[in-house]
Amino acid sequence: MEEITCGEKVLLSGGTDGPPTTPSGTRKDRIVLAQLNVTRDTTKFVNGAFVGARDVFEFDPGVRIGSDLQFFSCYQVSSTQFIQLKDVEEGAGKVPPPVLVLHGHFGGSVGDHRRYDAFTLGGPYSLRGYNRSRISAARSILELATELRIPVKKSYVYGFAEIGLDLGSSMEVQRRIAHGFSYGVGAKVGLVSAEYSVKHNSGTGALFFRFGDS
Repeated sequence: MEEITCGEKVLLSGGTDGPPTTPSGTRKDRIVLAQLNVTRDTTKFVNGAFVGARDVFEFDPGVRIGSDLQFFSCYQVSSTQFIQLKDVEEGAGKVPPPVLVLHGHFGGSVGDHRRYDAFTLGGPYSLRGYNRSRISAARSILELATELRIPVKKSYVYGFAEIGLDLGSSMEVQRRIAHGFSYGVGAKVGLVSAEYSVKHNSGTGALFFRFGDS
């Protein structure tokens, strides 16, 4: 099997060039990792609506073992607030309250960061409407989002807006746009959500279906 040590990017001259696939310069890395995750979760359901708060801190230090030791670490901080906007009577068959969702996520890294573990922007859980990692693959990212959920009988409709930035830390600039903004509307029935998302960068939109709750 051929060892692919670098990504391929076609140059105007007809040759190819690209970033290394691994920090070691080969297609193999030998690393030792540790992981720390701290989560504070106060979320609950009120007549089927998700309310409360969820805060997460992650820290992943590591060492790459090779001709010389190289230390690196990744860290993430995220906070999501599900704010109940109106008191409602709780019970079976009751209408859920309107909810305002505020979300922030920061991810960063130091040291000899591995490209295959880069933070990505774009996808169903990171700037809806864009393809996965279409915005950027970067050493650091910042995401901010808001969503307003309005109850309709036992379900709800919603509108949302999201922005993502790679903070100038993109690890591969080829065909990446470094920042993005999206907005749209949706409706949720049971565990299925149908939403129309608009990519502000291009002004185009598309219909998506999602499953689950978040």
